[in-house]
Amino acid sequence: MGKPRLAPQLVLLAALAWPAMLTAQFNDPPAPAAYALQNVTVVRADGNQLVGVNLVVRAGLIEAMGAEVAIPADAKLLEGDSLYVYPGIVDAQGTVDYEIPEIEVDRNEIASWDPPRHVQGFMPHRRLADHLTATGEDLADFRQKGVVAAAVHPEGALAPGRGMVLVFRKSAGTSAELVAHPVIGPAMSFQGARGVYPSTLFAVIAFYRQTFEDTRYRGAQMAAYDRDPRGLTAPAWDADLEVMEQLLNGATPAFFAADFGRDIQRVLMLAAEYGFRPVIVGGDEAWQVADELKAAGVPVLVSLDFPEPERWKPKKNDEPEPTNGDGDVVQDELDLDAGALREKQRLEDLYSNPGRLAAQGVPFALTSGGGSADIREGARKAIEYGLSEQDALRAVTVTPASLLGIEEVVRVEPSLAATFIVADGPLFAEETKIRYTFVEGELEEGKKERAGSGEAPAVVLTGSWEMSMETGMGTFTSTLTVEQDGGSFEGTTRSEMGEGRVVNGEVSGNNVNFTVIFSMGDETIEIEFTGTAEGDSASGSGEAEMVGSFDWTAKRVGGPEEEIDR
Repeated sequence: MGKPRLAPQLVLLAALAWPAMLTAQFNDPPAPAAYALQNVTVVRADGNQLVGVNLVVRAGLIEAMGAEVAIPADAKLLEGDSLYVYPGIVDAQGTVDYEIPEIEVDRNEIASWDPPRHVQGFMPHRRLADHLTATGEDLADFRQKGVVAAAVHPEGALAPGRGMVLVFRKSAGTSAELVAHPVIGPAMSFQGARGVYPSTLFAVIAFYRQTFEDTRYRGAQMAAYDRDPRGLTAPAWDADLEVMEQLLNGATPAFFAADFGRDIQRVLMLAAEYGFRPVIVGGDEAWQVADELKAAGVPVLVSLDFPEPERWKPKKNDEPEPTNGDGDVVQDELDLDAGALREKQRLEDLYSNPGRLAAQGVPFALTSGGGSADIREGARKAIEYGLSEQDALRAVTVTPASLLGIEEVVRVEPSLAATFIVADGPLFAEETKIRYTFVEGELEEGKKERAGSGEAPAVVLTGSWEMSMETGMGTFTSTLTVEQDGGSFEGTTRSEMGEGRVVNGEVSGNNVNFTVIFSMGDETIEIEFTGTAEGDSASGSGEAEMVGSFDWTAKRVGGPEEEIDR
């Protein structure tokens, strides 16, 4: 049995409150009865827009949505006018925490020509959902980026298992509560085994063909036994071949990792020969075989994990085209060596891959490439190289949701679950920030930028400060002692019940930002503060998970106050 855990709100109170207040019974602040957005633009996955909309979220659902909808008196009106509501982002090749135990292998006991399947990397029976460790609180960073759901596929072997589909529910206290579909089709690749058969590409393809033939033969044996078992031995159960049989019967697709055009063609040939449905994962060179993909109706999960340029330096959008003395635009290629030219061509092919697939009518989704890329940032690059914003929106919402069987997640309509994102501008604009993300009615606020970042500090905060926090749970006081070095500061905070740390302190002009961290037992509470300071006084607002937003004031009680010469 583990150690008893204090409720997080009690940790906060123990750290900040007067002893007399601790004798009272405290509970989590209740969530608002409803949330409301006013005068927003709702952008559907097909690009159609509804302007001037009021939207109300209650009991996990979109209660009402329209220009004439009244804001209920009991609803919390979210800050911001003229915001944009979009379907949430679905990452069809995402990542979360999971732990698959390693199988110990004594390779001296293994015949290289006849190894066990787990050494070959052929384990399609394995379910990633059985090894999931993440909970809702672990996924806050994804939600703050607008990602509301994802598929996660096992990697690193020939056929390492079957992936899962998750909805990033904030309140999921167990891993199981995240799972929308515990099993999707097996992950497959041309990755050979290490030091045993099949280790080469030729051997891997032969292995797949033999496996499909074995699956067909086993199916024939089962059918014959079911018709008349007399004189026959019941076929042995084979968990891996059972999954492959589902694949050949069309019950599930194969999520086949392939980047090079020739490898994609190999997947298509195997699929045509044995009749299974592939989904290409990665697809860096999918544009090269777009006509074949379209003819076969095979979708692509395009990775946005673009490599960083090393020798080629792309021109930024705000830079003018280089010109010669006559004012004519200079072709950059003339100034590049052969290596830089090859890199430029390779990267521009990657950037333009989604746009080319869209032009050819190939279904595709844009993904983080297993959690390695920021989807909106990668989509902006694809848009810069020919992908339309409408196609980009579909590729991060309705297309992946449809492929994964969670179409309802991207529908923003009354009476459906309130799962959507709220941005302060067009979704793919570089300056646009995600303000709010709703997943089934639960709110995750976007990351807030620290105010005034970049200005020289106009005040010195070094010294001791008496702070007062006005929250919905009462007034809390504490003493902060900080030391400033340039535009940064750190220190400690103390109340009668204990001490915390002041970290990430920044002073920019008169703007002040810092975080206070309290620990007690196994619990850690972080409280974000932002505000302004002048002379011996400071004030502002803050936020803590268990008490919500609050106002604070502080007065210096010890240490010098200095003005900085700028």
